[in-house]
Amino acid sequence: MNAFEVKEFIKNLDGLPTIPALMGKILSTCKNEDSSFEDLARLIDHDQALAERVIWAANSAVFGQSGRVRDIRQAIMFLGFNRVKSIAMGMNAMAVLPPKSSFNLKNLWIHSYEVALIASAVSDSVIMTTPRECFLAGLLHDIGRIIFYKIDPNQFGEIVTTEVMLVKEMSLFGCTHAEAGAWFAEEAGLPQEIIMTIRYHHNPSQTKEFRDSVSIVSLAEALSRMVSPRIEDDGLWTREHDAIILELGLDNGQLAAVGKTLYGSKLEIERFFNS
Repeated sequence: MNAFEVKEFIKNLDGLPTIPALMGKILSTCKNEDSSFEDLARLIDHDQALAERVIWAANSAVFGQSGRVRDIRQAIMFLGFNRVKSIAMGMNAMAVLPPKSSFNLKNLWIHSYEVALIASAVSDSVIMTTPRECFLAGLLHDIGRIIFYKIDPNQFGEIVTTEVMLVKEMSLFGCTHAEAGAWFAEEAGLPQEIIMTIRYHHNPSQTKEFRDSVSIVSLAEALSRMVSPRIEDDGLWTREHDAIILELGLDNGQLAAVGKTLYGSKLEIERFFNS
């Protein structure tokens, strides 16, 4: 297989999540400075699955509100417009691809959610204009690997998450999962910040745009392997991550706090994806 065939597969993917009517209304509401939390709540009330996911996210131990958030209005007020938008977009993308079709893919989604939570927590700690899309970019950063699975489960099974994984992907599919994921994001009409973060999450120094977002998600993936290692994760620590910590002004206390909070949420997250 080659890169052209992967691109064609993505273009013809059934149910590609171009933004549907409800999602478009949610995005418009989030962008409108005159919109209220009540406006967003009324929209989300139309999608029970989305409402449940937003409430669950608000109650995650990562955000320190376990069990305290009981309705969608509380959840939106706590999480904020941008994070709710990210959850909605992420759910839309996950619905297209098979998140629970095998043990490995389930663990990939768990890993991706953990990366999203770490990226969000890190962006909240950074003393600068924090990137708005870190949660969604973290959630979708490895979606290219799930595309590879959907194309050919047998070939996907031959790729081991080691230092040579990207080389194996090039050999089998003619592109890396980062490239495939970025093409998927482009076809889905996702923001450029998401596309660039997916494309460069393994080599953030190469991006020419949205450097902060790319760096935060790349760092989050490397941290996830330290806090919650899985066979399926591919967040190898490199010298780039040492440089990112310095660039973002993060100290050991901030990183330890993020890791401790995520570690305490591991069982909670796994239960959610097993339900």
